[in-house]
Amino acid sequence: MAALLCLALGARLVPLTFSPLPFSIDGFALARISSNIAADGTWRIDPADTNSYNQKLPGFSILWSAAAQVGGLSPLVHVQLILPFLTCTTVLVAYLLGVKAAGRRLGGFVAGLFIALFGSFLLLTSATAKESIGLLVFPVAVLLFREREDPRKRALAVVFLLFLPFLHSLTTFLTLGMIAALVVLAHRRALARGRFSWRALVLDVVTGPALALGAWAYYVAVDLPFLSDILAPAAFVLFLAVVVLLAALLASTARPAKSRIGRRLVSPMAKAVLPPVLGFALLLGNASTNLFVGTATTQPAFFQVLPAIVVFAAFGVAGFQLTRRTTNRANDLMVSMIVAPVALIVFGMLHGLDPEGLLLVYRAFDFLDYALAVLIAVAFVAGWKGLARFRPARAFLMTGLVISLIATTPMAWNTPAVFGVQNVTTTDEFQTLALLGSLGAPNVTTDQRLADVGRMWFGYSTDGLLPQRLRANESIGGFAYALVLEEWMTAGAQVHPAPNVVLAPKVFFAFLQANQVVFVAGPEGHRIFLVRLIV
Repeated sequence: MAALLCLALGARLVPLTFSPLPFSIDGFALARISSNIAADGTWRIDPADTNSYNQKLPGFSILWSAAAQVGGLSPLVHVQLILPFLTCTTVLVAYLLGVKAAGRRLGGFVAGLFIALFGSFLLLTSATAKESIGLLVFPVAVLLFREREDPRKRALAVVFLLFLPFLHSLTTFLTLGMIAALVVLAHRRALARGRFSWRALVLDVVTGPALALGAWAYYVAVDLPFLSDILAPAAFVLFLAVVVLLAALLASTARPAKSRIGRRLVSPMAKAVLPPVLGFALLLGNASTNLFVGTATTQPAFFQVLPAIVVFAAFGVAGFQLTRRTTNRANDLMVSMIVAPVALIVFGMLHGLDPEGLLLVYRAFDFLDYALAVLIAVAFVAGWKGLARFRPARAFLMTGLVISLIATTPMAWNTPAVFGVQNVTTTDEFQTLALLGSLGAPNVTTDQRLADVGRMWFGYSTDGLLPQRLRANESIGGFAYALVLEEWMTAGAQVHPAPNVVLAPKVFFAFLQANQVVFVAGPEGHRIFLVRLIV
């Protein structure tokens, strides 16, 4: 267990080799709010503040501000160092889930190993973001609610569920969805066995799914962005339809699936195989055309990771087959942890093939990782037991798992190639943005990433459309300064979720020659130019 923790911690510290600054753009907003809380001694929501959205979800910033003050740390410089010490404990939760499901410590080790190294999960738990903490809190809340026969665990679950709305809205509703699924499964089984109790049902609902009303009331009160789109009549009816459909499908999971004579797999097999097959088909289809209009296609580098994901999908299907043959609580837990993210994915797809739909879909996938880790652990333990007489085969099995996990790490550490998103802000870029303050820059135009960093931390009036204007040969009036990166001619300027904007060298250098270069930083090929615009 100690080895797993060290491995997880080391993996999450890798971003520090790129830059000491937050590994994500959102980290600058969270650090600025934490710094302001420490300076003012209060938390407040300022609608005019550029970071008002994150002020409405203050859980991360309040906790980090308190920790930074107690430890004498910098809210900006040290957050990327301290965060991994917290997020690496996700392997403990995965270990516990694996042990409960597989009944062996080996299952816990495999589940913990998956959570420690799987690229997608590693990316989020290495980034400075609200969701990073949410991925630790939500499985703890679900596990505590699962053991709600103990009043102390039920009370702790309620505490976590009351805290989540102030941390991350998506985590909140996914967690409550998982808990609602647990309630449906438990009372469906109690009804079938003649043990149904209205009192128990009401208590479970009040201390579980009903807490969504409090979260909804708070989000409406602070006017949380994007909520109005989801709660619009048409969208809300669609969401309810998806929930009702999945709730009806949950009824069959309250009893063990039967395998026919002569068949080792649960029938129909499509229940387990169809979801990953559809997922891979969508990824392949998105490589040639924009499935979500206005967004980037699947990057070529992602297909280098795909074989490892296929391996895990195969393990997951096998684990699902084994888990579905039982009516124990591991089955309930897995079903509940799968159904809520799947509901959000289906809703995101049906809601609209646009950037907002993409946001809902790809954010929900990472909440499936714990369930996938457990299913892989169950299948691995079964395979390990089956190979008891063949030690070389066991060694091959373990080695294959580790190699496959390592093969997915580019999703965490090479995001520009795999996802087309740059999460790193270098020291040179940050210092150049800081220099603008000493020049008294009233406004700045640059790409989306640097515009967001300048606005979130320094409070500049920024514009992130410079690359598009340069490519289209449009006028750049109304701005005093510009920041341009040499990488725009190779990797392109970031316009997430749309594809990067790559500038022709002649366009790039013509812009520099037509204006005054004030400052240059960074190594050759990765230089950043601070330019005073000549009207």
